[in-house]
Amino acid sequence: MYTRILPCILISLISSFALPAFAANDLSGIWQGTLGKSKIRVCFNEYGTGSYYYQRYLTPIRLEQVDNHWQEDKQTGFWQFDSSSEQQLIGRWFKTEPTQNQSAKSLTIKLERQISPDGINDCSSDAYNLPLETAPKLRHGKWQQFDNTDAEQASTNKTHTSPLSYRQLTYGAELGLELKGEQAGIPAINQWLKQKLTSKEQFAETIETRRRMLARVGQPIADETGAEIDFINQHWLSVRFYRWAAGYGAGGISRTYTSFNLNDGQAFTPWQWFRSDAPLDQMRHQLPDALREKLFSDMEVYEDCDNSDGSGYFYLTLSPKGIELWETPNGSGCENEFTLSPKEAIPFATEYGKSQLKLME
Repeated sequence: MYTRILPCILISLISSFALPAFAANDLSGIWQGTLGKSKIRVCFNEYGTGSYYYQRYLTPIRLEQVDNHWQEDKQTGFWQFDSSSEQQLIGRWFKTEPTQNQSAKSLTIKLERQISPDGINDCSSDAYNLPLETAPKLRHGKWQQFDNTDAEQASTNKTHTSPLSYRQLTYGAELGLELKGEQAGIPAINQWLKQKLTSKEQFAETIETRRRMLARVGQPIADETGAEIDFINQHWLSVRFYRWAAGYGAGGISRTYTSFNLNDGQAFTPWQWFRSDAPLDQMRHQLPDALREKLFSDMEVYEDCDNSDGSGYFYLTLSPKGIELWETPNGSGCENEFTLSPKEAIPFATEYGKSQLKLME
């Protein structure tokens, strides 16, 4: 008698506790249904990551397949499916990691497969993302006084500036600036900064990055961004914009600089003082021949450095000492950088550039 009952008991225990684990590839796609009584939308990628959100909150929560279950980011919940077909998933949500003792709080999960209108079958699809992609609200930080007490600037009356305040603006994952001061160009500069921060192009870039990272790791990671005042005197203001593209390591770091005339608020790049054709959105240029010859005439040539002849591309930024010419740091030790006073730079400038550099003397 016992020999017949015992196998039945074992089979019952196995079916109760060792719920089948479905391969991530079998689940990949978009699903919609309920977790308990809450409506949710879920996506699974091909290689064991996913994401879901409650339709009333629209805040994505990462999922990762671990052994025979899926766990939420920071282990706030655990999912286990015990029934699966091409069109339906049924399982349980547990507050703690699933074990043979399933006395922990659980909720039923019921999901139906969805077909995304763009034909994509992972977490980057329209079906999963479009409800999340509403325009964010513009948020304002606290006003702060800009600290302009650099010793080089404080040493001369010519670089004295009126007090300037700033505050950080946040637009979704993007960071920007707003300025407050007596300078006539401030309103126009603020308009330029706000337009850049909230532009459709930049928002589209944010969305593209978020979708790409959802499909790769199941998490809506955005680029790391920043904006800060880099230079100011009584004539000009320079703002440095920083971006670290998500998922690209050190190679994804970029810096751009935009300078403004504080009298009229017009944007410019100091490269235009040396190259009249320099576009505002191009940060790096090769040195004009005469300037390159001047800077590199006595430069020692290193065999391991391809750019020791000055043929590389340089940033040109304003500084209290005049202008800075520098190459992107890459850790090789071959990067070149130079500081030129306005007087040293004038012979290599255009006529317009000469008039501007004289204002710095």
